[in-house]
Amino acid sequence: MIRPSKILPAAALALILAGCEVAPQGENEANGMNAAQADAALDDALNANDSNTSAVLPEFMGTLVPPAPGEPGGLPDDRTPLNEAAARVPTSVEASGATIQLWGLALAQGRYADAYRLYADDGGRSGMTQARFSTAYNRYTDIQVLVGRPESAGNQTVKVPVQMYGRMREDGRPFNLVGTMTLVRNATGQNGQSGQIAWLIAESDLSPRGTVKIIPPGGETGAGAIPQAFRGNWSSSTASCGRPGDNMRLAVGADSLTFYESVGKVTAARPLSPNRLSVTATYSGEGETWTDTAALTLSNGGDVLTIGSVKRVRCPS
Repeated sequence: MIRPSKILPAAALALILAGCEVAPQGENEANGMNAAQADAALDDALNANDSNTSAVLPEFMGTLVPPAPGEPGGLPDDRTPLNEAAARVPTSVEASGATIQLWGLALAQGRYADAYRLYADDGGRSGMTQARFSTAYNRYTDIQVLVGRPESAGNQTVKVPVQMYGRMREDGRPFNLVGTMTLVRNATGQNGQSGQIAWLIAESDLSPRGTVKIIPPGGETGAGAIPQAFRGNWSSSTASCGRPGDNMRLAVGADSLTFYESVGKVTAARPLSPNRLSVTATYSGEGETWTDTAALTLSNGGDVLTIGSVKRVRCPS
């Protein structure tokens, strides 16, 4: 089962918009604004906000623990190992989940335009203009996306189980969405060249389901949030960052370590020094579950992360 580094569209986006303070088209026209002007106003409003700011109310503070595979709101409990050789071929069905991983990474970093361009029809299959898409997703923070096993739905289409969780930016309360995303082959991305996107998002039925548990700071499990300095996206080189099929990618969140084919939920994080951290996490991937403790060390001004003997560099935000 693929577990990304640390997503959502058409049907699920309708849910988002239902809670957004976005004026309907008729109201905009009544105010003398056409659709293009309304979108420009939305874009300006988004840029005026500090998209990195969020307020977490005391009752929502702590480590987020999403529904596990097989639980309500979790991914399917599929324990069949993924064909790793096939997953290294960007145009294969097995590798299609890389597009969703890139989408989730872009959303987590606030790169909404990049996420929008991962939809078919130049973003049109999201069901939104780019400005409205950005406004909708700016409601979320600490976004984490988990990707299940892609399954062929025909020569040109793939169905992928997806779980997305995190916090609402307004108050920090957790959310969890789960469902299926449909991907279609990108006609101009089938040559397997570096930087090409072989699959694009066509539709989604993600919807709210399940409950994200909150472990309070210093709670009984001993879980602790990973300090901000360690968080971010890492890879073997800056050139590899965001590249499909990058098996060295690692996303470090407040409560998770997401590798190429596994994701770890942090159960304890203990500082060893200002630049060194001991992290215990329960991992799942490739149909297996295990617990491991590792030391994370920062160097080079916080731009290099070493786990064991493996070094990674921080990816540009």
